Amino acid sequence: MIVSVEPRQDGTPMPPRIVSGALALGLAAGVLAGGATAAEAESLQFHIKVPKHLSVGKGDYNKACAMDVWVWGTEGSSVAYSKAYLIDPNGRAPSPLVYKKVLPGYQVGWGVGCPNQIDGLGKWRVRVIAYDRKGKALGSREDYWYEKYDTVVQSHNAAPEPVLRGRPITVSGRLKRLNDLGTGYTAYPGKAIRVYFLPKGSTSWTYMGTTKTARDGRYRKAFTAARDGYWRAYFPGTSNFDRQKSPDDFVDVR
Repeated sequence: MIVSVEPRQDGTPMPPRIVSGALALGLAAGVLAGGATAAEAESLQFHIKVPKHLSVGKGDYNKACAMDVWVWGTEGSSVAYSKAYLIDPNGRAPSPLVYKKVLPGYQVGWGVGCPNQIDGLGKWRVRVIAYDRKGKALGSREDYWYEKYDTVVQSHNAAPEPVLRGRPITVSGRLKRLNDLGTGYTAYPGKAIRVYFLPKGSTSWTYMGTTKTARDGRYRKAFTAARDGYWRAYFPGTSNFDRQKSPDDFVDVR
């Protein structure tokens, strides 16, 4: 869900209103545009503020979603106004959220809400294009953030406990991901799980190997027991689903 926040004449934001809809957006990349000189481009001062990490968990209210995206009108000697665009992961701009004109130093913004479906996950971008009084594009700047669904590592275990030195020790557990806000979590198959070991008395984790989750999200990998320590499983995440680590499990080696 996206909420628009439009500026008053004094630059302070108006109360938010919920908007929807989509419009295809095609914008050329690059700093220089419309024949702007290098000096004009160098004088531009862009200011964009976005959440760098947004992880959505299950629940009616999630504090991680109460985040704002702000854009200030580009400042520079030749700048008359700017246009600010919010671009979704599919490269579209919800049409009511295209700000036609932002005066230098003024601000516009969007409130970021929890996406209800997987379609709303991924890389979101904000693009600002600065123009002079004749409507010539002087330059542009982008910033971005990722909206991701939460993941969990369940039933993590290193066994047997205790174990004889030189005997096999098996690390196992189950990876799940948020399916949607209504149905909760589901198995996450086919994903790499990295296993790490922290020897007793040490402060440095050692990478031991990687395994993949099965159809039901379960993972399992055997190692040779060498010394006392903690075992951890780690999922590095994807563009749509957040990274996650398991609780640490201590094993006594005899």
